[in-house]
Amino acid sequence: MRNTRQLLMSIVKLRLLRWCCLLLATIPLPVLPRNQGTSPAAAQDKKIVIGYVARDLNNFPPLLADAKGYFRQAGIAPQLVQVRSTIALPGILGGSIDYTTAFGSSIGRTIQGAPLRGVLAMVAKPSFYLVARPEIRTVADLKGKIVAVGSLGTVNHLVTQRVLANFGVAPEEVTIMAVGDTPLRMAALKSGTVQATMAAPPAPIQAEAWGFNVLAYAGDYMDLPLAGSATTTGRIRDSRGEVVSVLTAIVRGLVFMKNHRAETVALSQKLLKMEKTVAEATYDLSIPSFSSDGSVSVKGIQNIIEMSSAQAGGCSVAASDVIDFGPLREAQTAAGIR
Repeated sequence: MRNTRQLLMSIVKLRLLRWCCLLLATIPLPVLPRNQGTSPAAAQDKKIVIGYVARDLNNFPPLLADAKGYFRQAGIAPQLVQVRSTIALPGILGGSIDYTTAFGSSIGRTIQGAPLRGVLAMVAKPSFYLVARPEIRTVADLKGKIVAVGSLGTVNHLVTQRVLANFGVAPEEVTIMAVGDTPLRMAALKSGTVQATMAAPPAPIQAEAWGFNVLAYAGDYMDLPLAGSATTTGRIRDSRGEVVSVLTAIVRGLVFMKNHRAETVALSQKLLKMEKTVAEATYDLSIPSFSSDGSVSVKGIQNIIEMSSAQAGGCSVAASDVIDFGPLREAQTAAGIR
């Protein structure tokens, strides 16, 4: 009798345990939030859009970083799209683009009140060269001559004035003519419509092939970050780990670019569709302008604020109002260069 009672009790306990397990299985468990830290794992497979202004060496570090797999190693899946700054800035403010290489233009919009910050400088010095016709042998020879710029009041115009002033040529001693982008300015130079212009590589290579003179490199006379990375203040605040991961990849691209000439030239041939001789010469002329770690001098920041403020009507802002290099310092540490 006792054995029968014990057997019945065991069956009841077993059925009760089974019923409890089934009941627990129907209770939803809370979903834990994902870690938003700065480790690559936190941003794994994170899809972002990076808008680069032009397919040239100034905008090359993100392309190189993608080709070398640095974004993937940082847990980022980038979509790199070529888009002019006039389209990129509305895109980043509207959310269709996450990052832009239009560093200088972003600073200008920030001064006007846009919620943007420059977070990395790829080009720390202006990669412009003052090129002139054969009869112009020195910068001083430009007194009384016509110098072409892209458009009045732009960075190209202001850098031209700064370099001329360094050689003692005052603004009123030359005629500044707004001609348009680099191909148009070079055509005007070749035809003799203008006697000089300030242009980035490979234009100086073309000028020398015509027998023209390269008079000065603007980067010898000023620091000025023109290409880099900018994003919204909201992204820096809410997705800092992602920002650090993106900048880590670009910093690694910069370091590689500065220290591996042959492979960078080969990649620029492939990605920028350059002939080898042009790619080599463009690299040699451009690389002095690049930052070695994504940072830029205090004077460079002051210069870009000054020039952007002049374009914005003379607004006065502090560096902290337009620049946030906090994520960059974390990225430098992650990249092993800090």
